[in-house]
Amino acid sequence: MNDITFEYSIRSDLPGHPEEPASLGAKFVDTLDALSRIDPTIFTSWEVMDMPARDSLPLAQARHRIGSIIEKNVTRDDFRRPEPYYGYSAVAFTGNVAKSRRVSLRIKAGGNRKGRTTLETGDWKVFPDPAIVTYPIFKAALLALNAIWLPPCACADAFRMDYDKAPLIPGTPLFPYSRFHIPWLAYLSAPLTDDLDLPADIPTERTPDGGLLMIAAEKRLDPTDPEHLRRARILGETMMARTGYSPY
Repeated sequence: MNDITFEYSIRSDLPGHPEEPASLGAKFVDTLDALSRIDPTIFTSWEVMDMPARDSLPLAQARHRIGSIIEKNVTRDDFRRPEPYYGYSAVAFTGNVAKSRRVSLRIKAGGNRKGRTTLETGDWKVFPDPAIVTYPIFKAALLALNAIWLPPCACADAFRMDYDKAPLIPGTPLFPYSRFHIPWLAYLSAPLTDDLDLPADIPTERTPDGGLLMIAAEKRLDPTDPEHLRRARILGETMMARTGYSPY
């Protein structure tokens, strides 16, 4: 039985960086392949979205014309005119799976404005299968995304509506809202880690690029576990302070 009552995602922000659709498409395919190598039973049967057509096609068919697909997925203005200044979208999801085992990947990049990467589990109003939300899978997926897209920061998080409006555990303070939500795994690139001093009970690892991975729980994050929540709060405060994020 599904005992998960939170959504789990991996998110990062990307700096503005103009890039051609062919290059973005190659990186997108590399990302799908890297995820599939982590666990081909979870990251399986990828369907790539052709957004103007409101249709998808299997990765095997999309692979050799991914550049043209991404080019069609350009941001458009209210009159449907292309606006590459705002970037391109690359979207894929795992097909032929139960909704609880659905994985979706969305990349917005290639423009002068900031982009983002988003990997989500589960589906609309369907929480993910616990078997696809594990520490080894989420850690490997976050590192795979980082290696290809090189974000200044990234976060695997738990989320549910109004998590900041009522205590997640009776008697505890409200959890502060941020784009990092309830952090499980948090990454900062090397320039953002200068003189960073964390409590000794926060596990950390240096990543191959010199960045820092901070870990709230070395198993699935449970925001109703007092220790998980305490360490997630530390990660959230650290990410906000180091990235200059403010919800206001």
